[in-house]
Amino acid sequence: MASASVPAPPSPWTTPHPSPPPTYSPPLSFPPPEDLVPTVTRLNAIYSSVDLAHQTTRWNALGSRFKALYDRPMNFVARSPGRVNLIGEHIDYSWFPVLPMATVHDVLVAVSVLPPDDPAADDRIILSNVSSSKYATRVFNTVDFQDPFFEIKTTGSDVDWSAYFLAGLKGALMFSKLCAAESSPLPTMRILVDGDIPTCAGLSASSALVCSSLLAVLAVTTTSTIEKSFLVNSSVISERVLGVNSGGMDQAASVFGVRDHALLVDFRPLVSAKPVRVLDTIPPLCFVLANSLVVAANRAETGPDKYNVRVVEAVLAAEILARKYNVGRLEIRDGFGGTLRGFYDRVCDKEGWSMGDRESEERAVREVVRRIQETFEKDQYSLDEVAEMLGQKAEDMVRKYMTRFPIRAKYLNLRDRSIHVIEESFRVKCFSSLLASSTLHLRTLSASESRPYFDALGALMNASQASCSSLFDCSCPEVDELTQIARRHGAAGSRITGTGWGGCTVSLVRADKVADVIEGLKKEYYAVRYPGLSASQLEETVFAIRPANGTVLAKIETA
Repeated sequence: MASASVPAPPSPWTTPHPSPPPTYSPPLSFPPPEDLVPTVTRLNAIYSSVDLAHQTTRWNALGSRFKALYDRPMNFVARSPGRVNLIGEHIDYSWFPVLPMATVHDVLVAVSVLPPDDPAADDRIILSNVSSSKYATRVFNTVDFQDPFFEIKTTGSDVDWSAYFLAGLKGALMFSKLCAAESSPLPTMRILVDGDIPTCAGLSASSALVCSSLLAVLAVTTTSTIEKSFLVNSSVISERVLGVNSGGMDQAASVFGVRDHALLVDFRPLVSAKPVRVLDTIPPLCFVLANSLVVAANRAETGPDKYNVRVVEAVLAAEILARKYNVGRLEIRDGFGGTLRGFYDRVCDKEGWSMGDRESEERAVREVVRRIQETFEKDQYSLDEVAEMLGQKAEDMVRKYMTRFPIRAKYLNLRDRSIHVIEESFRVKCFSSLLASSTLHLRTLSASESRPYFDALGALMNASQASCSSLFDCSCPEVDELTQIARRHGAAGSRITGTGWGGCTVSLVRADKVADVIEGLKKEYYAVRYPGLSASQLEETVFAIRPANGTVLAKIETA
C-alpha cells in the first residue's frame, strides 16, 4: 500500500449568512424520525457494549428503589446525558457554532403516573432522589401548577435541586397550553431521579436535569410527537427562568448526542447539530476528562458575577462595534441584544470578503480583531463609559441589557471578551474540519503519518485554553495546572471544558498514551492537592471518555 502524504490544512467549515429565523410554530407535518426524541425499549439502544453491564445493574437498582419507595413500578424513564465541550467555549450565546459531545454520564427521571381512579391518587407530585441524603424529597400539589406561568422561588444564590425539575415542568406546561393540539391535566406522579454526572464540574448536570424533567412531563401531558430541536429550545427557555442566560450548547449536546460522534452545533437560523465522527484514527483518538475538584460556577447561583456578565459583555461589544462601523442594526438574540456573530457576518458582507477557504477566513478574523482593538483601547470600562459608546444614558443601558438577567458588575471588559469569541469561533471551524478530514483519510495511516492531525487538533485546544485563561478569564490556577500536566505526559492538547471558573479539563490523547496521561494526573495533581482520595474516588475523577447517545424516553422492564 502506498504511503499517504501529510494532508494539507483543510478548508474550514463555513456557515452561510442566513436570513432571520422564523418565529417558531408547531409543525404541520411529521418530521423525519431522526429529528424525534426516540422511545427505546432496550438499554443497548442507549449505551455501548463497554458500559452495558454497569448500566444494567444501575437501572435495575433504580427500578428496585422506585418500587420500594412508592410500592409501584416506574412507567418510563426520561434520560438526558451530560456534555463535554471539545472546543468553542462561551461563544454559543454569540450564535457561533460549537463542538461538544454527549457523555455516557446522565440524569434519569423515573416516573409513575397514577390515574384518577387509583386509590393512591392524591393530586401530588412526589420528587425524590437516589442520593436522598444530599437531595431531600420534595412534595408539590398539582393545583399549584394550573397556571403554567407559575413562579419558581429561589432564595438569593441558594437554588434547591428541585428548582431544575420545576423549570422543566414549567416549560412542558407552557408548551402543552400554547402549542399542543391535545393535552391532559397534570396527573398525580411519583418521581425518582438518579444522576451520575459530576455536579458543579462544568458538565451540565443541571441542564440534563431540566431536559429530562421537561421530557418526562411532556410524556404525560401531551400526545404530540416531540422534536429534538423543540426540546432543545424549550429546555433553554426553561432554564432561563432560573436567571441563566443560556446559549443553548448544553441542551443541544444533551438532546442531539450520537455515539462516537462530536456535534457541530449551530444556532442559526434555528438550532441544529451535525454529527462529526471522532474515533476513526490510527491510533484511535481519545479524550481524557479530569475534574479539578474546584467547584465550577453554577450559572444559576454565580451567574450575576460571572456567566451573565460575560453574556452582557459580548452583547454590548457587538452593539458598539455595529454602531461604530455602520453595519446596520443587528439581529436580536431572543429579545436580548445583538451578537458578535451578527457583527462578524455583517462586516464580511459589507467588505465583500470571500469565505471559501481557510486563508480568506483567517484574514477576515484578523481584520475583525484589529477593529475590536481599535474600538476598545483599554480592558476595563465603567458602565457610564459603555453607555456613552452606545449613545445611550447609563440608566437606559442598564435597564435594557442588565435587568432581564441578574448582573453584578461595575466595570466591563469588552475588548478581551470579544477577541476571544471571534478567534474561538475560527478555532471551532478548523477543529471540526480536521476531524472530518481525519475520518476520511486516517484509516490507512500509520502512527507517524497521523501525528500531524493530532498535533494540529491539540494546538487548537491549547490555544483555546490560553484564550479562556487570559482573555475570557474563565479558567483558574488548578485548571491551568491540569492542562499543563496532561501535556507533559503525552496529551496533544488540553483545555477547560464547560462554564469555567473551576470544573473539568478535556485532553486530546492518542490511545497508546491514555494510561500515561491519567497516571501523570493522579501523581502530580491529585496526590499533591487531594492526597485523601481513594482509588475508587480517583476513578470517578479522572478517566477516558467517549461520545455517547443523547436524550431518550425509555420504556424498559428492569429486574
